[in-house]
Amino acid sequence: MSTSHQRPYVVFGFETTHDALTAESVLASAGVLLTVMPTPKILGALCGISLRVAEDDAPDTERRLTEAGIAWSGNARILDR
Repeated sequence: MSTSHQRPYVVFGFETTHDALTAESVLASAGVLLTVMPTPKILGALCGISLRVAEDDAPDTERRLTEAGIAWSGNARILDR
């Protein structure tokens, strides 16, 4: 499959379920389009809940999480297949 048809997205992983759910609430309230998904293996063993956002929304997502005092444990850019 050609990479030109693949859409990149960024997944944010969290240490605790509380952090993941708080992040979801903060981002959804701010109008950030996101998808809750299982944590991909590339992020390691975290709480199991991650948030997926469009690659273009990743900088805004990081800013909003930082402003809300929510720490994420890692993020990864992934190509949608």
